Amino acid sequence: MPARPAYFHKLPEAITVLEKTASIWIDRRTLQEILGVSKTIAWRLLQKCGAVPGPGNTLVCERLQLLSALESLRIGERCARELYRRERLEERLTQLVTAARSRNVRVVPDSRAIELASTRFGRLPAGVELSPGRLTVEFDGIEQFLEKLGAVVFALQNDFEAVSRSIEGGQ
Repeated sequence: MPARPAYFHKLPEAITVLEKTASIWIDRRTLQEILGVSKTIAWRLLQKCGAVPGPGNTLVCERLQLLSALESLRIGERCARELYRRERLEERLTQLVTAARSRNVRVVPDSRAIELASTRFGRLPAGVELSPGRLTVEFDGIEQFLEKLGAVVFALQNDFEAVSRSIEGGQ
């Protein structure tokens, strides 16, 4: 078995399915389909749960015995740690997707991107005023806000000395 079984999060659903199953015996293929694991993992899990050789060289386990073993596995510390780790990973991935999505906000159309990226301090857009101790940005809506704020950022990057002199009061 892998160090961190990928089927732990599927155990509650698998137990529910097995409880509703009428069969007395559960074979490797059935467990494989219920848990969505490989043949090898299903076989190892059945062996761990007390399976015996069945007809046709198969491995089978009594349903109630398998249910008991899976329930013990589900409430065990190893399973709890893995579920907690998986939950933290999912939360972090969600945060990363949100961060990546926010970085892909289009500030201006592609046709105006070069113009925005080459903004200099002397050519800030109308409605943007920078003076010692004050930055004023007038805008109508989020698109205009992003464009004007982007122009300020690029002016800082492209013309830092002039912006610095202006802020410090000596043109």
